[in-house]
Amino acid sequence: MSPDQLAARVQEYPELLLMCDYDGTLVPLAPRPEDAVPDPGLLKLLRQLVSRPGLHLAVISGRPLADLRDLLPIPGLLLAGLHGAQVAGPEGPVINLLPPPPGKNPWPEIFSLARQLAAGVPGLLVENKGEGVALHYRLAEPDAAAGILEEFRHALEPFLQDGLELIPGHKVLEVRRRGVNKGLAVTYFTRRWPRAFPVYLGDDRTDEDAFAALPGNGLAIGVGQRQSGYAHYFLASPAEVIEFLQLLNRSRT
Repeated sequence: MSPDQLAARVQEYPELLLMCDYDGTLVPLAPRPEDAVPDPGLLKLLRQLVSRPGLHLAVISGRPLADLRDLLPIPGLLLAGLHGAQVAGPEGPVINLLPPPPGKNPWPEIFSLARQLAAGVPGLLVENKGEGVALHYRLAEPDAAAGILEEFRHALEPFLQDGLELIPGHKVLEVRRRGVNKGLAVTYFTRRWPRAFPVYLGDDRTDEDAFAALPGNGLAIGVGQRQSGYAHYFLASPAEVIEFLQLLNRSRT
């Protein structure tokens, strides 16, 4: 479905809850996480959207909440980081949607392990998310990356038996707490605004949890060319997502 058809599909609702993934949805995927920054036009568009009456806008990402606040310093914008484990506005308090895990903090050890495995392999990048570790291999030679990923999986087996899980994504393998997913944030936001028509846009496997958590009347929009068990419609790229948002913005002035 084209951006203008999708905009026409949702603009009739007097109250909208619009939820978006960040990487691969609002901005194109980049070789390194730090390279995926919003341009001034996107920031301006998001500022306009959050000012529209009856429109609630949330960005739900696997990135840490602090990163999202730095990337999107927009008053009124709702944020959910670490795949929905934490939610907040840019200036508000952080709300943890899951209680803290019992026992020893495993993340320093996992981060150190990932760095040791990635050392000496060009293009392998380790991201420390605080409560998660991601091994990015988009820039690495495929055969070398495959061997390191297999070693990483094997080394993590004791941790995976103790409340953690491995999640593959776009050229990334991530360790996170079991039970954490973007559906937590979708449920939180839809309960906060139960009368709003809920829409979620996402491009990755982790967005399937968000799609699944939408209420029965919600609209799931996939981004890019991929398989999805839940998406009702697809937009081809972040550029089409921006076009869709621009049309919504103009329709609500």
